[in-house]
Amino acid sequence: MKEFFSIDGKVYAVLNVMLELLELNLLFMLGCLPVLTIGTSVASLYEVVFQIRAEGTVRVFSRFRRAYRENLRRGTALWAIVAGAFGAMLLLYWLMSNATQGNIVVLIPVCVLIAVMMLAAMLIFPIAGRYDMTVPAILGAALSLSLQHVLFTALAFMLMLVIIVVIPLFAPRLWFLWIFFAFSVTAYLQSWLFMRVFDMQAKAQ
Repeated sequence: MKEFFSIDGKVYAVLNVMLELLELNLLFMLGCLPVLTIGTSVASLYEVVFQIRAEGTVRVFSRFRRAYRENLRRGTALWAIVAGAFGAMLLLYWLMSNATQGNIVVLIPVCVLIAVMMLAAMLIFPIAGRYDMTVPAILGAALSLSLQHVLFTALAFMLMLVIIVVIPLFAPRLWFLWIFFAFSVTAYLQSWLFMRVFDMQAKAQ
């Protein structure tokens, strides 16, 4: 029992990760306060999550601060591109829907394009947090990997949907936990899927 609760025990390891994710979640939300820097905060969130998975115990504040500073320009640019692209797609859908009176044959290609963009968007910020790449290279890699690994990317999307959207809507009693853990826990769970994708891609090259 002593070993179970020791520094090297499982309980300590779990509690340590929970504490790190709590701190990381709060830093992430603070980093998102200027809306323009949401992309920077998301990229930094994934970068620190990958480090937690690799190293176990990390200094979350210093790691996040450094990642935030390094990702500021690139993350802001990526966020502007993603937000602009989705805004354009939703506008296109609205225009096409009105022009064709909701003709499903016309709207299906638009919906497919939006779905592809959503899958690609799932990988943009994890790639930015994992690799030192240019903005065009990140966008190209995200699109390519999302199409090659649709299952993993779709699972990551569903995971995000359940934790970020479904839980606060249908389980309001969990709001307290949601506020303190939602984003970091989502990224932590998704990181397993993303690492599988990155590892498979590395082996294929």
